[in-house]
Amino acid sequence: MQFELKRLPDYTDETLISEIRRVAELVKHPTISRTEFQKHSRVHTSTLEKRFGCWESAMNAAGLSDRFDSSNKAISKEDIITELQKVSSRLGVKTFSREQFNANAPFKDSVIRRVFGTWRKAMEAAGLTANKLGQRYTDEECFENLLQVWTHYGRQPQHREMKSPPSIVGPKAYTLRWETWTKALYAFVTKVNEDLQTVDVSSEPVSQPSTKSSSSLKSKTDERDNRDIRLGLRYTVLNRDRFKCVLCGNSPAISLDCRLHVDHIHPFSKDGKTEIENLRTLCQHCNLGKSNRIEVSDQPALRP
Repeated sequence: MQFELKRLPDYTDETLISEIRRVAELVKHPTISRTEFQKHSRVHTSTLEKRFGCWESAMNAAGLSDRFDSSNKAISKEDIITELQKVSSRLGVKTFSREQFNANAPFKDSVIRRVFGTWRKAMEAAGLTANKLGQRYTDEECFENLLQVWTHYGRQPQHREMKSPPSIVGPKAYTLRWETWTKALYAFVTKVNEDLQTVDVSSEPVSQPSTKSSSSLKSKTDERDNRDIRLGLRYTVLNRDRFKCVLCGNSPAISLDCRLHVDHIHPFSKDGKTEIENLRTLCQHCNLGKSNRIEVSDQPALRP
């Protein structure tokens, strides 16, 4: 019986190459994967990748290029950064979770952690922002996210749908804050109705009882002269327009890349008012194409 140490005596290039060749003799498969190598080796593949640059280079240094599994080719930092930016563009957000990445990328976040060390470092390298662990979202952030998901489906979203894009706030955040998903929806509806108390709208409020707050004391005149469109008014316009662009008819339900905006028909920069009669739903493409032009004659009639 022969005894062997489970660690190498040193980590010189010669010793590492010798270890790769030793393991190669033990592996019967034509190609050697990292997983198979790790079963027999006295050195971790990460050590080899750091020394030689990548797994493929380590195999080449040992004269075993013919046994490198090209389907298991190492993913570079540049590949990861590119994929992170693609997912960001696809979701239309600068911050997303590992679960969202895994659902939209060709490889898993475990690859990212192996190459960069941490998820945060990879996100920062890609010019993005990592979600903070246990991040506490404000009520406003929860409502804005819910409106985004509601717009995406063109209907009231279900609890499970908050786990998937475009949602960036998981369902647990809602149940922790409001106890149940139904109570979270009720809080959203209450917020919508509170906002609608500050503006003149022709459509009926959402059918839930509202609770008056200090925001309801703000004058309607002030709101009409405010460029920012309150959440309740945005929801009302989107709902009135059936969550579709009134110019081209596109919607998130038709195209995953479609992003809807609530737009001033008569531009705010040219004395247009923030009131329901002067607001409409446009997709990002139509909104950018419009700029601040005033459109009157070719404007389709808004739905009642």
